[in-house]
Amino acid sequence: MEAYNALHALMKGPLPSLFFCIGDPIVGNPTEHMVDKAFQDLAYSGRYLTCRVPKSDLASALWGLRALGFAGGNVTAPHKQEVLQYLDELSESALLCKAVNCITRTPDGSYYGDNTDGKGFLQSLADRAITVQNKKIVVLGSGGAASAIATELVLAKSGEVVLVNRTEERSLSIAKRLSGISQTKLVVEPWVGCYTIADDVDIVVQATSVGLFSPTSCVDVAFTGKNSSLIACDVVFNPVQTLFLQKAELAGCTIVDGLGMLVNQGALAVRQWTGSDPDRALMRRALEEAFAQR
Repeated sequence: MEAYNALHALMKGPLPSLFFCIGDPIVGNPTEHMVDKAFQDLAYSGRYLTCRVPKSDLASALWGLRALGFAGGNVTAPHKQEVLQYLDELSESALLCKAVNCITRTPDGSYYGDNTDGKGFLQSLADRAITVQNKKIVVLGSGGAASAIATELVLAKSGEVVLVNRTEERSLSIAKRLSGISQTKLVVEPWVGCYTIADDVDIVVQATSVGLFSPTSCVDVAFTGKNSSLIACDVVFNPVQTLFLQKAELAGCTIVDGLGMLVNQGALAVRQWTGSDPDRALMRRALEEAFAQR
C-alpha cells in the first residue's frame, strides 16, 4: 500500500502548462532558463521546452503542438514570418510587421500570434533613458526582428527610419506597409558592398541574425569615426558582445547589446501566458547564469 500511495502522489494533477520555443538553429537558446526562473518566481506551474523545427516541418510542428495542448510559446528565426499562416488570430503589432515571435493559446483553443520583439527593443532603450522620438534610425535587415522594430519605431514617432537590406524589395515592402501610420519618414537604401553609417544617424540597429552563435561573424558595415554620439544596438544575444558591437565601440559609439531586448520581449510573453508581471531583473540574472555555464 505504501508503494501505491507514493505512485498515486506522483501522478496527481493538474498537469503543468507547456510552452515551446521553436526555431532552427535553436541549440544554445538561453530563453528556456530565463522563462523557467520567471515561472518559479511567480509560483506558476509551467514548463518551457526548446524544440528544433526545420523549415520543412513548421506546419506539422504547429499542428502537433496544438494536439499536445501547448499553452503557447516563442518563435524565432527562421519562422517568425512563415508562422503567420498557421495562426488563428493576430495582434495589431503582428499584422503591421507581418511577423510573430509570441503565441498564446486562448480559452477556446485558438492560437493567438503577437510580436513582442519591437516593444522589447524599445523598452531596452527606455531602460537606459534613450528616446527614439524625432531621431534618425537605421535598421539593418528586413526579417522578422527588423520588421517588428521598424513597426514600433514608426508607432513611437521616430523622425526617420532608414531600412537597409541586400534584397531591396523586402525593405520596400516594409516601408509600404508602415507608410502613413505616423509622421515618421521612411527611407529605403540599398546595401551593396560595405554599408557606411552616415554621420547624422542617431541610432543604428543590427537586426539580422548575422553573428548569432558566431563570435567571428559580422555584417558588412563601416563607421566613419565621426559617430561619437551614435548608439549602436544589436538584436543578437549570443554572443552578448558581438563583433558588430565591438566595432561600434572601437569607433566611439555607445553600444546596447541584445540581452535587454531578449529580457523585455520575454517578460511581455510571460505576462501574456500567466497574467502576471515577472521580475525582469531576475530574468536578466537568469540569462547571465545561462551564459556563464557555457
